[in-house]
Amino acid sequence: MRLWVITSPDDFASEYDDIEEMFRRGLTRLILDKRSRSGRFAGTDEYERWLLGLPMEFRDRIWLTGSPDMAEQLDVRGCVCDARLFAGSVPERWKRINCIAKVSDPEDFAHLPEWISGVLVGPVFQPLSALESVEFLGADFVKSAYGNGAMSIPLILCGGVDVDTVDDFHKLAPAGVASLGGVWNYADPVNAFVKLNRACGRAPL
Repeated sequence: MRLWVITSPDDFASEYDDIEEMFRRGLTRLILDKRSRSGRFAGTDEYERWLLGLPMEFRDRIWLTGSPDMAEQLDVRGCVCDARLFAGSVPERWKRINCIAKVSDPEDFAHLPEWISGVLVGPVFQPLSALESVEFLGADFVKSAYGNGAMSIPLILCGGVDVDTVDDFHKLAPAGVASLGGVWNYADPVNAFVKLNRACGRAPL
């Protein structure tokens, strides 16, 4: 089970140093998800400024929350998009982008094309942050959506991923899990990442 780390929504002084150290200590998948003054997600210019703080070599490990066009323009590995963005016809160039669809409602599965690289489902056990009022989905949602084995797209679960809950996620057998609070809620995020990454990589209990 592979670990994805979601960036803290707000910038802070040691963020770049912490993320670089995580990359050096085994992080292969970072989801860039930042607040914007003008909307839910940061825009291309804001993401571009943020990315300049990291060596170019790490862009191949970064998926930004936004659109396939943004990911292509900023030369990162891929993007995380709302599943409804894929409803109906899409530009052919999008199919060349490593796209992860974000699913939080059963109806979202109806919009998933076969060419996407993965599905981010959540929040599963708890909201991604204490500021969110959204209800969590629960394990039954995941089991009902994927229990019959009909979906072949890799499943990534988020919402409540921590060293104390990682075994609960192992039981759902996803391809990966994405963590926000399980890394950034600790005084030493790098150490928290190392412990969580180790727990995700071990055999389920």
